[in-house]
Amino acid sequence: MTKNDMTVQVLKAARCGAIFVMLAVSGFVVLASGASAGEDVVPEPFRPHAKVASVEIKYDDWTYILHSTVFDAGRSDRRAAPTPKPQLGRLTVKVNTSSTRLEGNRLHFPAFDDDNLEALTRIRREFEALPGAVPMAEWSRNQQLAYWLNLHNITVVEQLAQRYPERHLRKVMKKLRKKKLLRVAGVKLSLDDIHHDILIAKWQDPLVMYGLWQGYVGGPNIRREAYTADNVYQLLKENAVEFINSNRGVKVKNGTLQVAAYYRENSALFPGGEPEFRDHLAAYADLYFAGRIQRADEIRMTTSDYYIADLFEGVPVDINPNAVNPAALQTAGNGPEWSNFAASAGGREWANVPPHVMSYVMDIRRKLAKRKSRVSVEEVDRGEVPPGEDAPQ
Repeated sequence: MTKNDMTVQVLKAARCGAIFVMLAVSGFVVLASGASAGEDVVPEPFRPHAKVASVEIKYDDWTYILHSTVFDAGRSDRRAAPTPKPQLGRLTVKVNTSSTRLEGNRLHFPAFDDDNLEALTRIRREFEALPGAVPMAEWSRNQQLAYWLNLHNITVVEQLAQRYPERHLRKVMKKLRKKKLLRVAGVKLSLDDIHHDILIAKWQDPLVMYGLWQGYVGGPNIRREAYTADNVYQLLKENAVEFINSNRGVKVKNGTLQVAAYYRENSALFPGGEPEFRDHLAAYADLYFAGRIQRADEIRMTTSDYYIADLFEGVPVDINPNAVNPAALQTAGNGPEWSNFAASAGGREWANVPPHVMSYVMDIRRKLAKRKSRVSVEEVDRGEVPPGEDAPQ
């Protein structure tokens, strides 16, 4: 079976309809817009919402794609990842060398080629067209929130898949976010419009930022399921906990609170300034770390890792005959953190999987094993670290 055959099979089982909309028996009540000054910038078609939703919206196809292509890397252990060494017979390292390279989930980008990319685009267009068919005035606030997060994220995946294997995304995403890529209910929108003029302006809730996948390692996680009205806040809270308790999100070094540069883009969510921001971080931090957040002398928004959050690290083909170990790869493929990648790659010869993928997965397995071995200690000792002392990193 060829690589193309394998990747097409990853998504081929997805049903034809990406979204299922069903009219409810009960009526709906439209709330007046302008509940807060921030909503003035929200485009008119997206301001009202229903107190009681008259539609049910499901994202089964998007969930299927995410479940099939997202690799779950687990929670951070707050240890700096060692710099990867060149493979046997190599002088250079092609992949991510950041100290946060083992944090955050990964997407199997090579799966999105040919028919699979076309399917992804079709589903994105169905998302885009939905508010034109069923006005958002008939949707609940939670339905709207889930919709905008899903539309944003599927657009990022589609755009990066079209550019793959682009590896360094800082400049790419800066340009991409400003393009008017979408037309929703007759309104041309960019990713920045969704982020700032809709989500931040209408919800004014810091949790919304954790649902916006940026495509690179240094941002919030991509989930293995779509957002829905029922799960959206639970998943956003989980993403907030994961990000804040990772070094790519928040860390303390020499008395300075170093946080992701991504927070700078979301400063409008903290009108109360630094005290409100610290309280937000502390609310989702592990207990021992919450105290360190509040005691830090200053805050710097400098932490970043703009390397693509791709399981293959932007190097889908890199066969090194001196390093390939098919048996070790199959061993690496055991365990829940392997997500659905092993199943989706079932037709691919293991020897054709680049060695750096094997190394990454083995690193993740070691990280998770160490974290599990410390669970009992973390549960028993919940005291804060005394001032002036550093907790293990």
